[in-house]
Amino acid sequence: MVAPNATMEDRVVLFMDVHDYSIALKTLTESPGSFLQEMYENLGNIIVEYEGEIIKYMGDAMLCVFPAGSENEVVECSLKLRAAFSDMVNRKGLPSGTELEVGIDSGEVAIGVFGHKSLKQRDVFGEEVNRAVTIGHHRGIAITERVYERVKMNNETRRLPDLRVKWQDEPLKVWEVA
Repeated sequence: MVAPNATMEDRVVLFMDVHDYSIALKTLTESPGSFLQEMYENLGNIIVEYEGEIIKYMGDAMLCVFPAGSENEVVECSLKLRAAFSDMVNRKGLPSGTELEVGIDSGEVAIGVFGHKSLKQRDVFGEEVNRAVTIGHHRGIAITERVYERVKMNNETRRLPDLRVKWQDEPLKVWEVA
């Protein structure tokens, strides 16, 4: 059942997280808030350029959605996001292990405004979100089988080991975009 303030929509879901952020903090010469704000702005500009919508920030992680059928564009966007973040890491002299991890899935999600009366905000839920977050902790760009089928002709990929997830019987098949 979908909440009355939500709709079911086909979207491409992108989750990104900074690998080794807590280690990078030790060498950061500016406040963590300044670093994150710069990251949100730089990466946000790329997301918006690709018609993405930033749903939320979670510390050093971001959750975004893109229009249905835009898997190839989202992979291209992810490559730009990783390159822009790498430039930022190099400029700031952060450890080389500090990189952007990305997970992408697509399908039907619940999207709408949720929350307590003291804080209501736009959010997105569903297995596609869970899968993107789960594979979004791979050091690189990880994609699900559905995304793989839609981008394999335009991108070099490599099969990763299956993942066992508690919410589905079959293992989650995952690929990496080279």
